[in-house]
Amino acid sequence: MLKPVNNVRMNFYRMFRTSAAAPLLWPAALQAQPTITAADFFNQPGQYYRAYANASGTTVDVSTLLGVASAEPQAWNFTAGPRDVTYRFDYLAASSVPAGTNFPAAVLVEQKTEEPGGSNPAWLFFSQDGSRGRLVHGFYEPAWGAVKVLGIEFKLEPPAGLFQTPLRDFPDPIHYRDEWTSTTSYTNTLTLDIGGEDGDDGFSVGGLADFLQQTTYNATAKVDAFGVINSPGIGFGECLRINELVQYDLAVDLGSGFEHLGTAFLRNYYWVRPGRGVVVQVTSEQQQGLPPPDEFATAAIVLRMFETNHPDPGPPPAQRIQGLSITLGPEGALLTWNRLSGVTSYQVEHTGDPSRAETWQPLGAPTTGNFRIDATANKPGNPVRYYRVVGSK
Repeated sequence: MLKPVNNVRMNFYRMFRTSAAAPLLWPAALQAQPTITAADFFNQPGQYYRAYANASGTTVDVSTLLGVASAEPQAWNFTAGPRDVTYRFDYLAASSVPAGTNFPAAVLVEQKTEEPGGSNPAWLFFSQDGSRGRLVHGFYEPAWGAVKVLGIEFKLEPPAGLFQTPLRDFPDPIHYRDEWTSTTSYTNTLTLDIGGEDGDDGFSVGGLADFLQQTTYNATAKVDAFGVINSPGIGFGECLRINELVQYDLAVDLGSGFEHLGTAFLRNYYWVRPGRGVVVQVTSEQQQGLPPPDEFATAAIVLRMFETNHPDPGPPPAQRIQGLSITLGPEGALLTWNRLSGVTSYQVEHTGDPSRAETWQPLGAPTTGNFRIDATANKPGNPVRYYRVVGSK
């Protein structure tokens, strides 16, 4: 809006050994700390992405890969890494999957398959809440066979987790230094292998025992780093790093109520980008008793997105300077405005012709304050001036 005040006018104008995290000279065209919203994640039917990963049961050396928690930007290079397995993640209406009847509150489902051929499907059921973010209602994995947790082999029936309360894994929005916690639990029939001759499913014949088993899941996440990440196929972009510690408490009912069986820990790192969601996931090996350290050296999972049809991110909405006003006096013009959260400096500019972008000129140096005096304004014979204030983070 342009508004004349005598001869003054104003306007309101927002993996792997070859890869390493390093300090970054920040390009002016990129925001140092992006904000991630629901629009950046995959929550529309028809969206998909493909990702490379290491084979199940293998590990990856990530000792020079993770970077550190820091208030300074970093660069991560994930263009190289394991390609043992290619996964495809498709996003569908929850009602389109037969197992969806077990998750009536879910609106969407993430379907994971292995290429080629779409083998070993697994489903994650969720909904997108406008105020809370992504809410996960559970998972279903038909191929879940022999699993070892806390050194004990078991299988679950059904091969699913029907969460008693939805799990909020990614809030909306997400900023640098945000923290959140989430918890849920689910119950299955636990089939323990107590010895005997191996059967076709990897479990002993005549050596099985069934118990009710309860898993309590607690996750604590914090956004502890930011910078630029480079990925195969999809290139580079600004990102946030999420550090998530997951604790699994297992309990079994041997006939007299649930008794604690043991506790396991995992640490996940997620790198999230505008318009791409989670582009890289690195998961530690499972540990008992104590959590994995922040800078663990060996990963059980390294997953890297390389293709997607998710729309490119649009430009972030500009924050409008609020409360801009001009007071005229014998000393010139006093410009004042309201401070904006996250803005560290302001540049006042002026022109005689706002229709020509090249004519805008700075009025003095940038200021951390919320005022500027133009001593040449409001003087006889001086031409009309237009002002604008541009904030910088």
